[in-house]
Amino acid sequence: MLETLKTAADASLSPADAAKLGAAGKGCRIVAFPTESSYALGSTGLVKAATRRLLQIKERSTLKPLQVLVHSLDEAKKWVEWTPLAEALAGTLWPGPVALLLKPTAQGRLLTFAEYPTVAVRVPAHPGTRAMLAASGVPWVCTSANKSGAPALNDADAVAAALGAEIDFLLDGGAVDAGEATIVDATGATARILREGIVPSARIQEASKTA
Repeated sequence: MLETLKTAADASLSPADAAKLGAAGKGCRIVAFPTESSYALGSTGLVKAATRRLLQIKERSTLKPLQVLVHSLDEAKKWVEWTPLAEALAGTLWPGPVALLLKPTAQGRLLTFAEYPTVAVRVPAHPGTRAMLAASGVPWVCTSANKSGAPALNDADAVAAALGAEIDFLLDGGAVDAGEATIVDATGATARILREGIVPSARIQEASKTA
């Protein structure tokens, strides 16, 4: 049965609720939560069974890898091979809707399937979601909270109606802006935009100049 928790008016999350949702995600439960780019579904990235359940709920092919969310820049460095370009982009644009595609560290290989040479990682700007991630102590894999091919959902009630029977927890943060995170290949010296989303390409190029 779906359990719903709510953020405060300032989008923060109480320590008790952050701990509860963090433990749920770490324990392979599926959580829906707000980000600055619509609602998302997520769970621990360290257990493949949780990843497969996410894909099943999403009705998404395993040919499309999932993004990884972490609560801080320092945490990201544990899981991906950091580059000067990544430092420049993350230092300017994180927390925010920019996912950096980077090569995983040996530990980071746990976050993806063997056939994928890279991981797309980001730190979300939503304070309640970031508190939940920090409380979990693990990186999360995530995908937008909708069925494949359907529009992204930006309201908790819509998420509950569409997916409530298939997920375990919902963090209700009210209505959020709908959109997609911009995905940038930061493995080399030059930023290569793989998907332009909320953050425009001009902003990415500007931030990359400090690398």
